[in-house]
Amino acid sequence: MANNLPIAILIDGDNASPEKLNEVIRFATTHGNPIIKRVYADWTKPSSNRWKEVAYETSFRLIEAPSYVSKKNTTDIALVIDAMDILLAGMVKGFCIVSSDSDYTLLTQRIREAGLLILGYGESKTPLSFVNTCSKFQYSDKEIFPAENTPAFFLQRDAPLFDKVFEEASTDGETASTSVMGSLLRKHIPKYNIRRYQCKTLLILYERLGKYEIIEVQEGKSIKKIIRLKK
Repeated sequence: MANNLPIAILIDGDNASPEKLNEVIRFATTHGNPIIKRVYADWTKPSSNRWKEVAYETSFRLIEAPSYVSKKNTTDIALVIDAMDILLAGMVKGFCIVSSDSDYTLLTQRIREAGLLILGYGESKTPLSFVNTCSKFQYSDKEIFPAENTPAFFLQRDAPLFDKVFEEASTDGETASTSVMGSLLRKHIPKYNIRRYQCKTLLILYERLGKYEIIEVQEGKSIKKIIRLKK
């Protein structure tokens, strides 16, 4: 089942590798539909040429970010300005920021506060201040797609179906109780068996999807755990 959430992929071309572009696209499209795709760099620099061919092949726009002073680039500023324009125009429901630079932490915090999905993609050296503001962060130097027929593979494959179940079970668009999900799971995943995903409970399964968290709420005299979409 395709995820049609409109998102923007914005790449810091000075801080990311063009060899990873197809992986970026695969990662982003598991969470949404990229309707805006841009790479930012100083295109007068020979080092930026390696981006051009792959960007053309995948329909990314090349956005100029000139270096006005030696050894000082403006790529991050150009990307942030565009991201804020896109955010305030309401053009998308999520972003995928591709960089390993902590300079984007404030941007991702602002996007998250607006209630939008925020994806991050970068190397394992990426500061946690940036990583932890993202709804989902993928490391470029770690395996993205698990081996077939493993619990991780099934969880990633069926993630859009679990998203659909959450949407139908939720009455407010933000939270859902597992008590109403049983029939929906059988409807969307006929062969549903939680052991396939190596999870003991549905609460644990949704936590592992990365975009959900478990919270406790008062229900009468008892405390109940429910699933909430991360903000």
